[in-house]
Amino acid sequence: MFTDDARKRLAWTAANTPIEFVTMVTLTYPRTYPEDGRACKQHLRAWLEWQRRTWDSPSYLWFLEFQARGAPHFHILTTHPMVDGDKPTLSLAWYKTVNSGDARHWRAGTRIETVRTTDGAKRYAVKYALKMRQKTVPPGFTWPGRFYGYSRDVKPYPRAVVEMDENTCRALLAGWKWLPERGRALYPLLYGAAAEIETVLGRAGLALDLL
Repeated sequence: MFTDDARKRLAWTAANTPIEFVTMVTLTYPRTYPEDGRACKQHLRAWLEWQRRTWDSPSYLWFLEFQARGAPHFHILTTHPMVDGDKPTLSLAWYKTVNSGDARHWRAGTRIETVRTTDGAKRYAVKYALKMRQKTVPPGFTWPGRFYGYSRDVKPYPRAVVEMDENTCRALLAGWKWLPERGRALYPLLYGAAAEIETVLGRAGLALDLL
């Protein structure tokens, strides 16, 4: 189950990671697919290992979803810029990983999309985290496990930590159009807004650690 806490952690990570993803890869299954999440995660790990060996260890962030037919599929944001010749190689790697045997799956089992804007991938990941469509585990599918994961360098880190009480924080953010009224928690509004907060604090280059 994709819990609220897991969604918040993913959205926070995606919005604040220092990594700039340039490509999104989608991996789907053929007509016959495993209904055990452990088998699917083994396939994913094998493909990520292939990516590491083939493309010199790019950073990545992956998500799990389910198609209308009940089949799982993975979206993978990666720092590897796709070039001519990558698509056939990538498709063949996934085809072999899942032991497909279906020529149609070889041709259509993968999709590659170039991220067009600097923060496009982050916005997509946050949107993914906040929506529940395609997150419901189909009947008969066992052990879905985690709905997302990422390489170690994707995890955000504060460039500096500023500790302060709520009154001080509100005083510094006075005039910021998203500042909530008294009685409403600061956390949901400050969530994923590090750039705006830095501007409000005078471009000090600080990140507020309010978690």
